[in-house]
Amino acid sequence: MSTTALSGARHVGLDVARGIAILGTLATNIWIFSASAAGEKSLTMEALFGNVNFTLAREVGSNPSVDAVINAVLHLITDGKFLGLLTIMFGIGLEIQRQSAERRGQRWPGGYYWRAGLLAVEGLINYIFVFEFDVLMGYGLTALAVAPILARSERVQKIFMWVALTVHVGAIVALDALLTFFSSAMSDGGQDAPEDMMQLGVPTDNYWAMVQHRVSHFVEGRLEIPIMFIMGLGIFIIGARLYRAGLFDPARADLRRKVLIVGLGFGLPLDWGLRLFATSAAAMTTRYVTSAIVAFGVLALIAAFYVRRGNRLGAVGKAFANVGRTALSCYILQNIIASLVFYDFGLGLARVTSGEGQTLPVLGIYALICLGLMAASSLWLRRFSRGPVEIVMHRLVDKLQAIRPARS
Repeated sequence: MSTTALSGARHVGLDVARGIAILGTLATNIWIFSASAAGEKSLTMEALFGNVNFTLAREVGSNPSVDAVINAVLHLITDGKFLGLLTIMFGIGLEIQRQSAERRGQRWPGGYYWRAGLLAVEGLINYIFVFEFDVLMGYGLTALAVAPILARSERVQKIFMWVALTVHVGAIVALDALLTFFSSAMSDGGQDAPEDMMQLGVPTDNYWAMVQHRVSHFVEGRLEIPIMFIMGLGIFIIGARLYRAGLFDPARADLRRKVLIVGLGFGLPLDWGLRLFATSAAAMTTRYVTSAIVAFGVLALIAAFYVRRGNRLGAVGKAFANVGRTALSCYILQNIIASLVFYDFGLGLARVTSGEGQTLPVLGIYALICLGLMAASSLWLRRFSRGPVEIVMHRLVDKLQAIRPARS
C-alpha cells in the first residue's frame, strides 16, 4: 500500500483542528449540562421528539428575541459539526499511528489493539463517572474495527468505507422517518411528546445517585454507540485516506479545494437548509450526516490556512494547538468542570442561569472554561510533551505490551 511520506515537521494544523474539535464539543455539551441540571427542554430534544412541524426558521420568526436568535445561530454552527470533526481527527490519528508503526518496521495493527481497547475502557469510565454523552467508548470500539482495515489494500478500504457510509446514511434517514411518523401520530391523536423525552433530566443533587442512574440506564445511555460506530467506520477511513493523500501537504491544494467544495460548498447549504426548514423532520440527518460533510470542509479550511502560513502558529492558533496536543485530558477535564459548575452537587449554576436570558450567562461560563483549558494545557506542555491522561494511557500500553505482547 502506498503511503505519503511524512516530513519531520509536525503539521500544526492537525493540533489546531483537534483543539477546535475538543472545545467545539463543549460548545454543544454545555447546553446539555445546563438543560439537564435544570430539567429544561433542549433544542435538540425538541427537534427530535417535539412537534413534527417544528422548524428553526418558524421558531425564530415567531419569537425574534436575542436568546432565540443566538440559540438558533449556535444550533446551526455547533450541533454535530465538532462531533464530526472530532471523528475525522480520530481517523487521522489512526493513520498517523499506522504510518509510525510502518516507519519503525512493526507490523500493523500489532500493539495498537491495546491502545484502542484502553480508549474504549476510558470511555466506559468517563460515561459512568463523568458524562453520560461520552464519545470515547464509541471511538475506541470503532478504532478496534478500523485498525486492521487500514492494513488492507486500497480496494478493500474503499469497499468497507462505502458499505459503512451507505448503511449509516440509510439507517439515519430511516430513523428520521420513524421519528417523524411517531411525532405525527402523537400530534394527530392530540397528544404531545412526553416531557421526559424532551428533557435531559438526570439526578444531579447527589453524585453517587447520578452514577447509579447511569449504570442502571446503561443501555439507554449508550444508544448512540451503534450510530457512532457505523458512522465512525466510514469517517475514520475517509479521514485516514485524506491524510495519506496529502490534505496537509503544501503541494495538494487541489485536494483541499475539492474537499472545501464538497464540505462547505455543498454540505453547508444543505445542512443549514434542513436545519432551518426541516428541523424536526431531519434532526438525525443533520446531526449525523450533513454535519459530518461540513466538518470535512472545516478541516480543509484549517489545513489551507496553515499551509499558507508556512506551518507556523500565531497566538490564537497556539492556544488551540495546546488543547489539541492534550485533547484526551482536556475532553475529560472540561466535562468534569462543567459538571461541578452546573450540577447541584457542585455549584448548581444551572438553576441560576435557567429561564429567560439563559444564553449569555451560559456562553460566559463556556468561554471561561475554554480559557482555563487553554491556560492549563499551555502550562502543562512547558514541562511535559503529552497531557496527563495521555501519559497514563501511553505507560499502560507499554506495560500491557511488555506483559503480554499483542499478536502481530
